[in-house]
Parts: sequence; structure tokens; C-alpha cells
Amino acid sequence: MERTKIIVATGIIIIAGIIAVSILLQEAPVVIQIEGESFKIIEIPYSYTTGEAYMLLICGLFSGMALYQILISLNIHPFAGVDTGSIDNRGSDVKNDNEELLSPPTLSREQVILMALEGDEKRTVRTIVDNGGQMLQNELVNRLDFSKAKTSRIISNLERKGIISKQKYGLTNCISLTEKIRGENR
Repeated sequence: MERTKIIVATGIIIIAGIIAVSILLQEAPVVIQIEGESFKIIEIPYSYTTGEAYMLLICGLFSGMALYQILISLNIHPFAGVDTGSIDNRGSDVKNDNEELLSPPTLSREQVILMALEGDEKRTVRTIVDNGGQMLQNELVNRLDFSKAKTSRIISNLERKGIISKQKYGLTNCISLTEKIRGENR
């Protein structure tokens, strides 16, 4: 039964496509204008009649319905991610069975920042995040195995971007994620 539905729907799409293409590819009328010994070929722009416009609309409608039937027959639900907000007869909300599968994963701000960064900056922020969002600069130098100058340059870039803040702490600096980045996590 499903196979028959798919074959019929495919036939409808093919027929509607042929009709639509034949309407859309009609040749525009041409006028040959003769002036003395020379002539000009003038192409008159073609305008569709109301009947042709309705036929194109009907072809599109039937093609859409046939495509929807094919997708349903193949167990592909084209509107699976759309919140229909349907309510059952008792008045309680109907929960979508696929809700857990369809909802995007929740990412923390740190994860979003890490996705946006690249290379050494990403590695630096990941190290700070893994350390609870705060650590001493000399500890960061040791953990990353970068030179002090390179670490300082990376920290300056991240500070300029508003991702981390640095405060003097004895002979070193305390590096921490900014409140804007930590947001709801702290």
C-alpha cells in the first residue's frame, strides 16, 4: 500500500512538473519589423494569462501535497521540529514524544566561548575553565608549557576580548573568567 502511494505521488509530481515547465517555457511572440531594406526582430515580453497562473498554482499545490505524502510514507516527518501546541480533548498539554531528541543541547557560556576561539587562546581558556574559572598566571604558564611572553600576549588578547580579567596577586596575576562569561554558572 505504501509503495503504491509513493508511486502515485511521484507520478503526480512528474506530471505537475511537466505542466508547470511547459507553461513557464512558452516562447514569447516575435514581431518582425521591416523598414526599407532592413528589418528588426522585436521580442514581445510574454505575460501569463489568469488561467495559466491558476494552473501553476494548482501544480504547485498538488506537487507539495504529493511530496508531503512521500515523506510521510518514508516515515520522514517534515514538521517534526515545529511546536504545534496541540491540546488533547481533556485540555492537558500533549507532549511530543521526540521532544528530547529535537531540543538543542544546552551549552554553557564557557562552551560557547570555547567554540568561538581557536588555537592557543582556546587552549588557554579551556585550561582556566578546567581549573574552576580562575588560576594564577605562573601556574597557567607551567600548565600550558608556553613561554611567559607568549602566555602574557594570549592573556592580553583574551582580556581585550572581554573573556578574562587579570588582577595583580603578589608577584604574579590572578587570571579569571569575567563575570559576563561566567554569568549564571556562578
